[in-house]
Amino acid sequence: MYGGHVVNDFDRLMINEYLNFYMKEELLDETEMYPFSEDEKGVSFVSPAPTSFEKYIEHVDKNMAGDTPVAFGLHSNAEIDFRTQQSNTMFITLMELQPKGLSSDGGSVSPQQIAEATANELLEKFGEKSFDVEDLVRNLDEMGPYQNVFIQEMDIMNVLLAEIKRSIKELQLGFAGELTMSEPMEDLMNAFVRMVLWLACLFSVPYRLPNLLTSTNIQYMDRVPATWAKRAWPSLMSLGNWVKNFLGRLAQLEEWMNNPSEIPKVVWLPGLSSPQSFLTAICQVTAQRNQWELDKLVTFTKVTKFLTPEEVDSPPRDGAYIYGLSLQGASFDIDSSQIVKSKPKEMFCQMPVIHVRAITKERANVGGVFHCPVYKCCGRGPTWYFNAQVGAVRDCDIY
Repeated sequence: MYGGHVVNDFDRLMINEYLNFYMKEELLDETEMYPFSEDEKGVSFVSPAPTSFEKYIEHVDKNMAGDTPVAFGLHSNAEIDFRTQQSNTMFITLMELQPKGLSSDGGSVSPQQIAEATANELLEKFGEKSFDVEDLVRNLDEMGPYQNVFIQEMDIMNVLLAEIKRSIKELQLGFAGELTMSEPMEDLMNAFVRMVLWLACLFSVPYRLPNLLTSTNIQYMDRVPATWAKRAWPSLMSLGNWVKNFLGRLAQLEEWMNNPSEIPKVVWLPGLSSPQSFLTAICQVTAQRNQWELDKLVTFTKVTKFLTPEEVDSPPRDGAYIYGLSLQGASFDIDSSQIVKSKPKEMFCQMPVIHVRAITKERANVGGVFHCPVYKCCGRGPTWYFNAQVGAVRDCDIY
């Protein structure tokens, strides 16, 4: 390993697992070199008995015919994800080389016409959206930790909404000739153009102005404008999916406004720009209720039997229900409450509703659970925000 690969405890844990598997006496005998490959069919690489260098080379050439994720202890789905990312990168590069005009009914649609139509539709969706935080605070009887979290979310959404409206209106003034087109304005226009080019080129359909964002093919739209992404949450989504996700975030906050003294029965945790603040609020509420020290509390999760939020009748007596998390690299068996092997071609496993509550650090040290790192997006890295305990937990242990 070269420097820079071990940047956190999760990297160290993974490398220790590799070392525990390989660094043993059986390595010098005929032993399986593919980690955790017992259940794989037709995939194996056994180390040879001590022999000459030439025989080692011959053994490798003969028995290791091709690359496979199983060689690293990974599921075969890992190759699907890798190849998909490679393909997406290639097609995005190709799209960047395409001319910006699109033919429609024998005519030609200019990039400006495409961007104007998209800008109008986005402005229609977000033009009236905003949160009157000051009025909400005045009408609240009590400001608790949960209220602080949702008001903070509204402030973040207001800043983003203001930038979306400002940038779109600025672009419209540029189209009208009232402003000189700046580089950020051109980037915004190109983002709208690429969004529509994906639809037209991938599905070989003529360009149509109305209702672009309501298309069932929004997952093929292109990247989020840089000025919007700077004020938003970490995301790798394309623009269409990002817009859909943004509307869902706004809907959750609007629902909370109807009853600001309580949190929703089930909170869409990935729909918060700062989900770690909500988890901290759970600890704060528990500390205040029980007169405990906040720094001695941690969050603890339990996967419930509720598959969807609609199945939940009321919020829990302690903590909160959350949903929206998915498991990558494994699957979850709700009957046994255990992590199991991924299903073929299933890249993500949607998790059921999860109960999060605050407990003392001493009680959190229980066996039989996996402390699964949770990230804000698939990019991982600095987007980690907490560990979710996944696995069977007896009622007498925690709950």
